Amino acid sequence: MTLESVTGAASLLRRHPVLWSVGLVMGALAVLDLIVPVYGGAFYTEPLALLQALVMPFLAGGVYGTVRAETFSAGEFLRSGKTYYFRILLPALVILFGVILTVFLLAIPLALLGAGAAAGMTPLLFGVLVSIAFFTFFYDTVAVFEETNVFESIRRSIEFVMNNLGSVLVFYLVNIVVFAVLGFAALFAWTALLVDRLEPLTRMTSAELQTVMPEDILALIGTEGIWISAVVYAVVMVLFSAFLYAYKASFFKNHAGAPRVEQGEYDEKGRWYKY
Repeated sequence: MTLESVTGAASLLRRHPVLWSVGLVMGALAVLDLIVPVYGGAFYTEPLALLQALVMPFLAGGVYGTVRAETFSAGEFLRSGKTYYFRILLPALVILFGVILTVFLLAIPLALLGAGAAAGMTPLLFGVLVSIAFFTFFYDTVAVFEETNVFESIRRSIEFVMNNLGSVLVFYLVNIVVFAVLGFAALFAWTALLVDRLEPLTRMTSAELQTVMPEDILALIGTEGIWISAVVYAVVMVLFSAFLYAYKASFFKNHAGAPRVEQGEYDEKGRWYKY
C-alpha cells in the first residue's frame, strides 16, 4: 500500500495541476532564500522564514482539502486553504513550543554538567527532536482529513504513526530517496552549468580547499552563477514539495481508513455526552 501511495501521488500531480501550487510557491521562496540575503543582507533572513511559516499552513490546507473533497479546482484549493489554516497552524505552534521546552529542559542539566558532558549529550538531544518530528509529522493531514482540534491532531498523528510504524518508515525512506535523487541531479546540473567558473577549484590543493569559504564561492561564480544556483535550487524545491504533499495526502488517505465517528447522544438540554 505504501508503493500504491507513491503511484497515487504521481497520478494526482499528473491529473490535477492545482496541486503544483505548493511546489511553485516553495520554489519562489527558495529563490528568495538565496537571492535576498546576497543582495539585501542577513537582515531579511528571519522575515523570509516567518513568511514561509505563515504561508505553509494555507498551502497544506489547500492540497489536503482538495484531495479530501476530490474537487481539484482553484476555488476549492483557496477555500480549503482558508478553512483549515488555523487547524494546521495552531498544532504546529504547539509542537514548536514543545520542541523549545524540550531543548530548554535538557539544556539545564547539560549546562550544570559542563561542556564535556554537553558535547556527549548532543546526540541524545538530536534524537529527542527527531522523535518529536517523527511522531507528529502527520498532524496536518489529521487536522484536515479528520477535522480534529489542536491537541487531538497531535495525538492522532502519534497514534497513526504507531499503528503504521513499518509503512511510515518506508514513507520516510521514499522521501529521503526522492530528495537525494533530486539533489544529486541538481548538483550535476549546477556543476555542468558553472563548470568554467568552478575550474579554479580543481587547481587548489587539499589545504587550500579547506580554507574556501561560502563568500569565496559566491565571488567565484559571480552574479550569473548566483541566479543559476537559485533557479536550480528552486526546481528541486518545486518538484520535491509538490511530491511530498501529494504523497503525504495519498499515504494518509490509504492508511488512516474512514474517519472515526464519536458515539454518544444529546440530553434534553442539547448537551453532548460521549459513550
